[in-house]
Amino acid sequence: MSKGRVYDDPQFRYVDAYSGREVIQLTNYLGHSNHFYFTDPCWFNDNKSFFFMSDRENQSNLFRYDLEDSKITQVTDFKTPGHSRGCWSDANQRLYYGRDRKIIELNPETYEERVIYEAPAGMEPDARANPTADGKYVITRLQEIIPENKPSISFAYSRFREMFHRKPLTQIIRIEVATGKMEVILEDKRYMTHINTSHKLPNIMTYCNEGPWDLVEQRIWGLNIETGETWKIRPQDDGLDYAVGHEYWFADGETIGYHGFPRKDREREHVFGHIKWDNSDPVEVSFPFRSTHFQSLDESIIVGDGSPAAVFSHQGVARPFIQLFKWDGEDYVGPRILSYHRSTFNDQHAHPHPRFTPDGKYVLYSSDLTGYSNMYLVEVGDFEDLPLLTDDVQPQHT
Repeated sequence: MSKGRVYDDPQFRYVDAYSGREVIQLTNYLGHSNHFYFTDPCWFNDNKSFFFMSDRENQSNLFRYDLEDSKITQVTDFKTPGHSRGCWSDANQRLYYGRDRKIIELNPETYEERVIYEAPAGMEPDARANPTADGKYVITRLQEIIPENKPSISFAYSRFREMFHRKPLTQIIRIEVATGKMEVILEDKRYMTHINTSHKLPNIMTYCNEGPWDLVEQRIWGLNIETGETWKIRPQDDGLDYAVGHEYWFADGETIGYHGFPRKDREREHVFGHIKWDNSDPVEVSFPFRSTHFQSLDESIIVGDGSPAAVFSHQGVARPFIQLFKWDGEDYVGPRILSYHRSTFNDQHAHPHPRFTPDGKYVLYSSDLTGYSNMYLVEVGDFEDLPLLTDDVQPQHT
């Protein structure tokens, strides 16, 4: 493996058995391939290319995918264990990511890497490095390294609940791209994740208090990168007792989408909402649907990934579909089935994390329905032409 190596994963096109839409399988390798987390900027080259992660030849690296010719090009050459999750900066035309306790800048044309920061002993940086809208800073998180009490095997979310209760020292830091100078913006003894900078407002970002949703008092927070001021976004102490999260920025860079559910009374309906970063213009509606993640460019149409595929009937009714919901001015209608993802959600590579392409015409998602996780692209098309998701929905295009 080496930087600049080109892989030939022939695209495979097929008609989805439920929706009738053509689905394009973009990758096909005996290793997992998945796109960036649904909140992380990945599109570049006039939105004709995007970055993704892939495990090839027993090593995880970052790659670029060119949609015009389906070319896959390796852009990093890591030799150590681990995974990196990057963020693209339009302002700098550079990719930023964490690896081996370092925050690194990559030129996608020359593959030249530049280390802009290295974490101190005892602190672990996040694999995600979020650039500010003006490209001046990269924001990331440092977390105190807490040794395990006894040897144990690591797996997805294996220390999730433990970290919530142990409350590690966590710092949100800004790193000046030009000089590597680091400043701590916020620190506290609590588990914090989901660092997301606005792609329009250079001094505004969000983060979350992490942990089991029903136990976290307030998940979504805003943070002023210049002043260190922090505030609740969509305050959860309003008496409605909803757990809300999975926040993401709309395309306007000012509005934040989220979803939530009742902490205790699970018979009550879920909610979907959006709100400006300063808590102005709140909109929240009952949402009688279930999905693990949602994403959208605005409020008009949102995509969800349903649930993991339940292989055995005793696991209950599974809804392993990429689903669309449309705003009718008062409520969201749907869901309509865009495709059958049938993913297991076994770790981040198998979370579908559906996301619209920047023009809103396609949805990109990941799934391990073939055994290994691969990336898929499906056209949105006419919402009304898609079948409704019902309890007894059956394949119609076999």
